[in-house]
Amino acid sequence: MTELSTALRDRFGFAAFRGPQQAICEHFLGGGSGLVLMATGGGKSLCYQLPALVGTGLTIVVSPLIALMDDQVAALVARGLPATCIHSQLDRAERQQRLDLARSGAVKLLYVTPERFRVDGFLAAMQAIGVQRLAVDEAHCVSQWGHDFRPDYARLGEVREALGVPPCLALTATATPAVQDDIRSVLRLGSAPCFRTGIDRPNLFLSVRECDGDEAKLARLLALLERTGGPAIVYFALIRDLLRTEGELQRRGLRPLVYHGDLSADERRTQQQRFQRSDDALMLATPAFGMGVDKPDLRAIVHWQLPRTLEAYYQEVGRAGRDDLGACCELLYHGDDLAIQRDFTEWANPSAAFAHEVAVHLYGLGERLQAVDLDTLRATFLHQNRHDGRIDTVLRLLRSSGCTDGEIGTDLRVLRVPELTEVEAWLPADKRQHDLMALLRMVRYATENVCRKQTIHDHFGLPLASDSCGACDVCTDAASWQDAHLPSVRPLSRSPTASTDADRAPLQRGDWIEVSGLGPCCVRRVHRRGRGWTADVERASDLATRSIDLQRRRWRRIEP
Repeated sequence: MTELSTALRDRFGFAAFRGPQQAICEHFLGGGSGLVLMATGGGKSLCYQLPALVGTGLTIVVSPLIALMDDQVAALVARGLPATCIHSQLDRAERQQRLDLARSGAVKLLYVTPERFRVDGFLAAMQAIGVQRLAVDEAHCVSQWGHDFRPDYARLGEVREALGVPPCLALTATATPAVQDDIRSVLRLGSAPCFRTGIDRPNLFLSVRECDGDEAKLARLLALLERTGGPAIVYFALIRDLLRTEGELQRRGLRPLVYHGDLSADERRTQQQRFQRSDDALMLATPAFGMGVDKPDLRAIVHWQLPRTLEAYYQEVGRAGRDDLGACCELLYHGDDLAIQRDFTEWANPSAAFAHEVAVHLYGLGERLQAVDLDTLRATFLHQNRHDGRIDTVLRLLRSSGCTDGEIGTDLRVLRVPELTEVEAWLPADKRQHDLMALLRMVRYATENVCRKQTIHDHFGLPLASDSCGACDVCTDAASWQDAHLPSVRPLSRSPTASTDADRAPLQRGDWIEVSGLGPCCVRRVHRRGRGWTADVERASDLATRSIDLQRRRWRRIEP
């Protein structure tokens, strides 16, 4: 189609389509549904953005993360393209204004999370507007067998039906044959064609380094970073290990960025912005970081601990080398780390009886419910290990099924108590065993002397072009591959990334300050409080943590 090619060039700045992009765009624009399996960085977004721009009417894009939606919409708006998103972090007036834009036809792409369809009036508003196309990004989330299952994704088939069965494009980089079948079933795609590019990334070198403890891991990490330069991401399963490694790197003169769930929303946003701008930054992160980060020059992805599944692992390493230059992806393996993922697997699979008991308890609290926070609820049910994540899993299930509304500790409401049989349907008996088998496959990847890429291709039911990939530590020498494929090395920055107007906080994590009455302190967290800023600092004299108001407390920066 000439119109598609013209829009590709004039509105997106690309001279030509890549792989099956043109065929997918033509199919979707012509009213066809489909499943798109495309490697991370392969250009999935264009497959629904371009038809939405060229076609008539409204295209809804279901996306899993608010930050991801914001980034994609900002990039489209910067190109002058008619897109917006609606989510819970916007105030009511802003949400209504954006809905009015969609209603008037002023925007052609509307991004939402799957949970948005449970908000009173939203589905009816979409029915009144008339949705011409539906795109489901990260579609593996619809499947109980997917590595990133989101219960609200599983309701999208019903949503599609309610919207009049518009053409639907389901897109993912990581889906086994079983997950592909689930996607087709849940989204009611029937025999719609599957467009695939394969998952091979010849410019990524995959390796596993067995380490006998954290000191060995740190030494290996430093050696790898010196060889690859930056930017780089190091993934951690546990925040405590991330923080410990951050301190060790700081003592060696590095200033890594960090991203994890204990940071404030402003800090997470600031850390991500600094990473995006830098050409040599090191990011220490939990798996929550990376989805939607469009940074083509990542030279290294390191996993400090064993990931839970091969799907999750390959999605994370797929963020490296999107500029088609060489990048190294290494897993630092220690057998004891397996226990961490075993715990996560157990927490993700509470029994139906446990989940039902939590729901009954919440309902029985009545007006006292508003006084209960997450820690209190954990203490009620989890006497031995309050870090156990089963309560978090149950709360997500209750919310996604329409049994609760709001957030615990603030405005949680119990709308209904599910029957035990309903809860059993959410938690099939074989899911725990399936998840444990997925973890076992990850262990085998790390421990067996078999081509890393062959193992991954076999897992996804795809052939590998040759018996030897030539780009993993089993098939070739790592140093030789690095010499041949890595770009010239720049040492990692040993000073903070320069701040800009986007970094509004007066201090950054890792800064040293002298605080009146406390002495020298290291800044561990900075968050907005009203119009001012509060810092959580660690006092050098006794490592005790204090919270200080940066507007009221006297302090001065200690220059390195």
